[in-house]
Amino acid sequence: MENLSQEQITEKAIIYSALMLHDDEIKVTSEKIQNVLKSANIPFESYMVDMYVRFFENNEIGNLISSGGSVGTVTAEPNTADKEEEEEPEPEPEPESESESDDDMFGGGLFD
Repeated sequence: MENLSQEQITEKAIIYSALMLHDDEIKVTSEKIQNVLKSANIPFESYMVDMYVRFFENNEIGNLISSGGSVGTVTAEPNTADKEEEEEPEPEPEPESESESDDDMFGGGLFD
């Protein structure tokens, strides 16, 4: 823990607070996490707590635990889930060459 920045310590404390609340079957809210952080004398910015709470609202903590947290990371970037994904058109298959002979189709001609 001594090699971590203050921001990293705060992030870990927020996550641990959410896990404690979830374990006690208490709804994870910004106010409750902030209370835990204050009682542990952990400095924090309220926007960080809000960011994580929004993440936990959209991702069930129990599912995150059972999946090993493979959902991704929390970022302050805007939610892109509402945007339509741009799909690239699939390439059209190339038409078969009409110049193929029957020998080519049946493997002939290679050693002839």
